[in-house]
Order: sequence, then structure tokens, then C-alpha cells
Amino acid sequence: MKTEQKKCGPRSWVVLDIESAVLDDTAHKRYQAMERWVPTEGKPSRRGYRRSEDPLSCPRWVFQTITTASLMVLVEDAQGGVDVTRFVTLSAPDHDERDVIAGILRVLADAPDDAEIVTWMGLAHDLPILINGCMRYGLNLPRGWGWLAHGGFHHTRHLDLARAYTAGMRMKPIHLAEVLAVLDIPGKITCPPFAVTNLIYSGKWDEVQSACEVDVISTALLLARWRRLTDPRAEADSVEDRILRRVIALRAGREYVTPLEVHRERRFAAKRQAAANDARWLAPWLDRDAA
Repeated sequence: MKTEQKKCGPRSWVVLDIESAVLDDTAHKRYQAMERWVPTEGKPSRRGYRRSEDPLSCPRWVFQTITTASLMVLVEDAQGGVDVTRFVTLSAPDHDERDVIAGILRVLADAPDDAEIVTWMGLAHDLPILINGCMRYGLNLPRGWGWLAHGGFHHTRHLDLARAYTAGMRMKPIHLAEVLAVLDIPGKITCPPFAVTNLIYSGKWDEVQSACEVDVISTALLLARWRRLTDPRAEADSVEDRILRRVIALRAGREYVTPLEVHRERRFAAKRQAAANDARWLAPWLDRDAA
């Protein structure tokens, strides 16, 4: 309870998603040289390793290049509603990796004081790869965000919904799409998760950006449900609709906008039907009272 009441002003969040892939093998070759290992025909990996498990033959996340990032800044109002104040996407081919990282840091620097960062599995991917990139390019974390340098763990400033949903990973990790399906939240609209890396390699940047943006939208809607657990002021459906209405206006023309509009209309139709059912149920009682 103490942590829930510590802030006097409205809460705010930065929902973040990053896409990355191994695009340059220069650093990985340096690693192979340090290990004195050279792949040979018929011996693609070391004894005891499967190729996909051997870091000498299959570069791990530290060698990935950040190609795309999407960030949504959300600010609550006094009634418990939530407004989208910024929705920013930075991506190749218009931006190189350094530009993308610097853009992320600018959004964090411009966010409201004490803004909380929200991710899905961010402790295992987005934040480590962001810090790795900052170190390679000599970039400073913005004032108030220095805690990111210590692994991204922060009790009140980082909400990793994957950890919140699995009791800090004590339960078996699950995919974002599983949670979205259970809660009937739109997600993975433009492509399945496994396809994004190939889209990067193929240079289909509009599709990569759309996939990244959809993940941010889905995570923001999941945040609306999570927030309702401890904040009774606004119904999650109302917050969801407000976010979707703003996103649809900001991203007109994106291929995922029409499915989001369909989702909104379905939600409205269900609410209208529920209201009509309630009215029919109450009508006899109202007529009796009037008599």
C-alpha cells in the first residue's frame, strides 16, 4: 500500500518495445578469435553443443543490432482515465542503430518526472539490449533514468508485465500472445512473432515497424487491465477505448488500424447488448414502482 500511495501527482508510463537482429558479424568474429575457434567443414559447433546452443556458432543477443523501437507515453487524469501523449517509432532505414537508441533516450528524458517504463519481457530483452547499445556508442542515460544501468530492476519504475503475470517468473514463462488471447486484447495483428527477424533481414521495414507498434499497443492495453487491480477509478474497457481511439487517429493508414476499429466496434456492440438486456430485466420492476 505504501508504494501505491507514494506519488502525489498523476502516474505516467512509457511503454517500450524493441526489435533487433544480428546484422553484422564483425564483433562475433572477434569473439571467435578470442576463443581461438574456427568453424570447419563437418564441425559447425563444438563437441557437446547443438549449433543453436553454441555461442561460437550462433551469436547471442549481445551481438544484435537494434533496428526498430516504438514508445508510447501514457498519462493518467484525475478521474483515472489515460491519455496517449506521444507515440513514437524510430526505425531503419531512416535511422541507424545509434539514432534509434538516442531517440529512445530523448523520449525518456522528455517523459514526466517519475514516469514508469512498461515492457513485456523487458528484463530479458529490451532493457539489456538498450544498455548494451548505450555502452557501445558512449551514450548517457537521461537524468532520473540511471537505475536502468543496473539491469532494469526497479520496484516502482519498471513494470515488466511478463514477470508480474508469472509471479516473477516462478511460473513457467508464457508468450504475450497467450495473455492477449485470454483477455481478448488485440495483438500480433500483422504477423506472428517468429516472422519479425526475417522481415528485418528482408528489409521490409514498414512491416517491422507495424509489428513493433502493435506490440506496444497490446502492452498498453494489458497495462490498462493490470492497473485496474489496484486502481478502481476507471473501468479498463474505458481506458482501452481511449487508448485505441487515440492510436487510430495517430496511425491512420497503418494496416493494423482496421482490425483495431473492428475490435472497438465489437466492444461497443457487446456493451449496447448488455445495456439492452439490463433495461429489459429492470422494466417490470420500474413499471411496478411507477404504478
